[in-house]
Amino acid sequence: MRRASLFAAVLALVAASAATASEGRFTFRPVSVSFVPGFSTNGSEWKSVSSSFSLNVIGGSIGRVQGVELGSVFNIDEVDALGFQAAGVFNTVGTRFEGAQMAGVFNVVGQDALGFQAAGVFNIVGSGFEGAQLAGVFNIVGEYAPGFEAAGVFNIVGESFFGAQAAGVANVAGRGGDGVQAAGVLNIAGEQLSGLQLSCGVNVADEFSGAQVGLVNIAGTGRGLQVGLVNIAGDVDVPIGLVSIVEQGMFHVNAWATEFAPVNVGIKTGSNSIYNVFMVGWRPNGDSTRVFGGIGIGGHIPVDRFFVDVDLLSHGVFTGPDWFSDGGPDLLSSLRLTGGWQVTEKLAVTAGPTLNVWVSDREDGSRVPFYDLPLYEWRGSEYVRVWPGFAAGLQSP
Repeated sequence: MRRASLFAAVLALVAASAATASEGRFTFRPVSVSFVPGFSTNGSEWKSVSSSFSLNVIGGSIGRVQGVELGSVFNIDEVDALGFQAAGVFNTVGTRFEGAQMAGVFNVVGQDALGFQAAGVFNIVGSGFEGAQLAGVFNIVGEYAPGFEAAGVFNIVGESFFGAQAAGVANVAGRGGDGVQAAGVLNIAGEQLSGLQLSCGVNVADEFSGAQVGLVNIAGTGRGLQVGLVNIAGDVDVPIGLVSIVEQGMFHVNAWATEFAPVNVGIKTGSNSIYNVFMVGWRPNGDSTRVFGGIGIGGHIPVDRFFVDVDLLSHGVFTGPDWFSDGGPDLLSSLRLTGGWQVTEKLAVTAGPTLNVWVSDREDGSRVPFYDLPLYEWRGSEYVRVWPGFAAGLQSP
């Protein structure tokens, strides 16, 4: 027991000696007061002064603060700071800051920061930041940022972020990161992103694992989900949107016939499991000729040379001779279960049942399929007709 106590005492003595050596360059003064740099209680030796409380009537400079620093205009710490800084305009720290910084305009830390930064315009950290940054315009971190960044305009991280970036306009991470990027306009992850990109505008990632949700999503390689009006990727697992273009995915041209339109052509584009459909159809009938235009989304299940596709199409139906009269097109939706056989590398035969729903406020749809089925009236002014059907055709390549 005595040996253990002696060993602990020696360790404490070594630690205290190291701490004293590290503090040797500073003269400790509990309280420092400054009107402007050079006119203060620290005189010309301000770079070598460490203080627990620093009050700057207008602004002041000091070597180190370990406690609280307040300035009506600015605070400048030559080396580092630990605790709380608040200034009407700006705070600057030469190397490292730990604690909370608040300024009306900006905060600048030369190397690393740990804690909380809030500024009316921007925060800048030269190397790494851990904690939370809030700014009205932007935050910039030189290398990595584990924590949370929020800005009215944008956040920039030189390499990687770990946590969350939120901006009214844009987030940029040079090498990606782990966590969430949320922006009103643009998110950019330079290399690898693990997590979520959420934007009302554009998401860009070289590689991502997780999800991209925005109006436009762009990725080199995506292991996860893309949800947007337009999805573009070299390779992605599940793109869901109005248009999905995947370089290593599918692009098929189809031609088929159904009981309501003998001529239909379209394309399937998307990943190897989820695709979009764009099609047009034609049913000749003199003055009552119908033209169909449709979009849809579906899933693809390959089984060797066979495959099964399940998709849902929504058509706008225009009827001649007055194609665009009476307030617009009628609506026709079709749920299709299609089996396919790859006859050759470039050609497949497809066929399968469909379930169709006709909705119109102008006609009951009795002439849409080639056979009559029960009619349903909805609210007394709209016609709804449901019937089973069949589709058969060809697919290439």
